[in-house]
Amino acid sequence: MPANAAGFRATMLTPPIYARQLRMLLQQGAIDGDQVLAAAQLDWATLLTDDRRLSQDTVTRLVTSAMTATGKPWLGLDLAASLPVTAHGALGIAAVTARDIAGLLVVLERYSSLRNAAFSWELQITPQGAVLQATEQADWGEARGFVLDMMVGAVLHLIAAALGQLPAGLRVEMPIAAPQWVAQYRRYLPVEISFGRSALAFHVDRQACSLACLGADRHGHAVACAECDDALAEQAGRSIAQQVTALLAVAPAGRYPQLVEVASALGLTPRTLMRRLHADHATFQQLLDAARQTRTLWLLQHSRCSIEEIAAQLGYADTSNFSRTVRRWFGVTPLGLRQRDC
Repeated sequence: MPANAAGFRATMLTPPIYARQLRMLLQQGAIDGDQVLAAAQLDWATLLTDDRRLSQDTVTRLVTSAMTATGKPWLGLDLAASLPVTAHGALGIAAVTARDIAGLLVVLERYSSLRNAAFSWELQITPQGAVLQATEQADWGEARGFVLDMMVGAVLHLIAAALGQLPAGLRVEMPIAAPQWVAQYRRYLPVEISFGRSALAFHVDRQACSLACLGADRHGHAVACAECDDALAEQAGRSIAQQVTALLAVAPAGRYPQLVEVASALGLTPRTLMRRLHADHATFQQLLDAARQTRTLWLLQHSRCSIEEIAAQLGYADTSNFSRTVRRWFGVTPLGLRQRDC
């Protein structure tokens, strides 16, 4: 798959619980969390009630704004440490109710994509123990360090929650150079960490793999895994029109993908995508127009962006053209739509 297609596929990444928790963390540190949210075109009231996942573009703006506001490049470690097991949904419950750490690693390999599509996971069992390796599926730019720190912190905190502590015989490989603030890793994650490696990987020796989880619960584990399996099946069973709609809904600001990019992200040829959309009684242009309308309505009624900024995000270089389009869609001007009660 081309790199650009992989990056586009990974645009729908982050459940809003993580943004909510970040805002709470900022507030506890006497940082104006609402101002940080505004920089990502989010507001607290909507974030609390809207369960739609946040796009990569939104998360990147949120993360960079938060790190600037706090002056903490290790903020991802702070956030990971603040997350309860339940923040990870059924995945978190399935992990801590596994029989042992080997079972917990199986859960992470199988279901982690439900919480963050930015990584794909592979678990290898060796005579020495187990290696859980993550492959990055998206280019996070300035936010990459934060995302990697949060990921490694979240995995290790799940292991610590399952055992009551981090076990001996656990080490981590990080695909970044050791930062100047490397001491923060030792403060949060008292395990062996090596930097400058090719990929994020967790090495667990054979003895640690066999350690029993404190919350081991066969029934609870089965229920949580079944919920995760249902979520995976729901993803796989969506119609092609639903899959295209989901991808368009989280396209980066300022640029909607072309049909050929969407087809590539779905592993299809453009001709096959058009044929399958026709079978769903839809066209790519119809779905693209619907995505633009949905985003326009949300931005005008929930964001603080100017109309000019919103037009640019929707791909309109000419604000007057955007205004005419909004009037055609909704029967009122952008200003009139903004002034309507949500």
